[in-house]
Amino acid sequence: MSYLGNQNFNGTFRSDYFSGNGSTNVFNLSYATGNENSVLVIVSGVVQAPYTYSLINGQIVFTQAPPAATGTNNIEIRYLGERVSVSPYLSADSLGIVRINSNIISENVSITFGYNASSTGPITIATGKVVTIANNSVWKIV
Repeated sequence: MSYLGNQNFNGTFRSDYFSGNGSTNVFNLSYATGNENSVLVIVSGVVQAPYTYSLINGQIVFTQAPPAATGTNNIEIRYLGERVSVSPYLSADSLGIVRINSNIISENVSITFGYNASSTGPITIATGKVVTIANNSVWKIV
């Protein structure tokens, strides 16, 4: 069959299933996530607002423990996409307000055209490693 434009693709979203018991509010996730908006959380058939949970260090932490339900797997965590890794970059909190960066650059880094970067210093670039900054791009160390 021929197509006009892009070919259609089908796929599925990954999911984790957990059983609420009314007292447990922390569950280990199977897949890496970005932030609270990168998952769809469904408890007993009801979609949960992102402010009712946090994603921290590979776990989902609910503000209130999900209730027990008849049967099992009344909690579904549906992953809406893969986590985008930017290295070196770490977030110290679930809201992304506090950011942590390594003070040693141990791999080659490129800041490509159209992008800027920032780090908190002092920064040491390991022997043999290079930081490349494209024209019209900026790397600011504060």
